[in-house]
Amino acid sequence: MSKIYEALQKAEQERSAVRSVKTKVLDEPGIKDGLSEKLLVLHRPGSVAAEQFRFLRSQIVRPAEGEIIKTILVTSSLQGEGKTMTACNLAAAIAQGMDEHVLLVDADLRNPKIHTYFGYDRLEKGLSNYLEDNDPLPSLMRKTKIDKLAILPAGHETDNPSELLSSHKMLSFISEVRNEFTDRLIIFDSPPVNVAPETMVMANEVDAIYFLVLYGKTPRHIAKSNLESFKKEKIKGVIFNQDPKIAKAKYYNYHGYGYGAGKKS
Repeated sequence: MSKIYEALQKAEQERSAVRSVKTKVLDEPGIKDGLSEKLLVLHRPGSVAAEQFRFLRSQIVRPAEGEIIKTILVTSSLQGEGKTMTACNLAAAIAQGMDEHVLLVDADLRNPKIHTYFGYDRLEKGLSNYLEDNDPLPSLMRKTKIDKLAILPAGHETDNPSELLSSHKMLSFISEVRNEFTDRLIIFDSPPVNVAPETMVMANEVDAIYFLVLYGKTPRHIAKSNLESFKKEKIKGVIFNQDPKIAKAKYYNYHGYGYGAGKKS
């Protein structure tokens, strides 16, 4: 049994005893069995998008060359390009593997959404509480209905998200989870690069960056500029998200993946 699983079990028992966590399975349109229907790898496992996420999983957990990735940053240029949906589906796809465990961290303190994918209301405790109030990490993580997948929600609202995410404690946190949770992969959903300068700070600390481009909508010059601002060796993939017209029809296809730092244009 993994250390992080034991910590989660202990924290869950403590929360059940005092009933301090307000958890609700949402019963709203777009929610099925407490999990968002945007989790395509679960609700549409035969779709093209789900297959592409599984393909991406294989590239991450079984790389053809180089070291195995432990920490991943998922980001984009602008709001609304699909980075959170990608981070959640990628986490779920990896957790569906035979051996892999995942911790999914909501590092978008301005606009947190990860909790909504896993049947939670906005949680009062999470990453911001760890950074600002020194709350113990195991007490802040939440199990999900997906086996081997835990989340660290964003936590309480804060007036200084940039300062928190750029802080020495945040950088130490990235290093800590990489070294402490050796049994799992950690995925960070970060703010868009053009919205939050702290994303670039976090990008320097993770092992890999996957960058979202909304097909046909993200301005090419903005995406190119953002990609060139990252350390070349950290860019492992450019993910082309679906056309908005397709999204309205409830299809979420991924039209292509670009691997390698040389494919940035």
